[in-house]
Amino acid sequence: MKKVTAVLLCCICCQINLFSQATKADPRDTEGWYSASLKLDLPKKWESNLTYESRFYNNLQTHYGTYVSLSLGKALSSVFRLQAEYRKAFLNDGVTHRYSIGLEVAKKSKKKIEFNARLLLQNRVQDAFDPLEETKKTLFWRVRGLIKYPLHKNLDIYSSFEPIMELGVPKFIDNWRYGVGFKIKVLPKTKLDVSYLYRADYGKAKYNRYYNIIDVNVTHNIKLSKKNKKS
Repeated sequence: MKKVTAVLLCCICCQINLFSQATKADPRDTEGWYSASLKLDLPKKWESNLTYESRFYNNLQTHYGTYVSLSLGKALSSVFRLQAEYRKAFLNDGVTHRYSIGLEVAKKSKKKIEFNARLLLQNRVQDAFDPLEETKKTLFWRVRGLIKYPLHKNLDIYSSFEPIMELGVPKFIDNWRYGVGFKIKVLPKTKLDVSYLYRADYGKAKYNRYYNIIDVNVTHNIKLSKKNKKS
């Protein structure tokens, strides 16, 4: 298990070094996203997540802001799942609120490979510092495809891609995110998720931006049965 984890970490580091070769024409940066989550498995196939996240940019040297999010999900069947989320971000340039709603579809093959697709509609609202300024509102929709394979009973590896599209702008796709990572059980109810994301940002009118993102999350899971709920 330790050898497999070490190999996966080396692969992710190699990907970061490969894409971190900066050029004068295309600005590039390396970011770090670090988060901790508390997941509650609720009765009747409901679940809730509370997440605290801190992000760094400028090659991991400058703190960008913190994010607090609360999500709620409901499994409609073994394939379909509804989800909604509210996220508040305390950033260097202001406070933003993001509201999300979406549908997730997951299916496993006979070889235990999981194919996952997720469609999200998001509305981001940025508070204005000046009372005379208008509150900025941006509407996005995003589609993520993910393939996951259980390398070991306590270790999953996965790969994903996700276009992010801002409504009402000339460019159809605002961002692309490509990711590889692994999720490992470090304690009976705790999992560590480590991934590398390559994000191509086409939001600027005159030039494009590219980001190498190290994403680390620790999730602790608590299952609430009906007896625990009554007590």
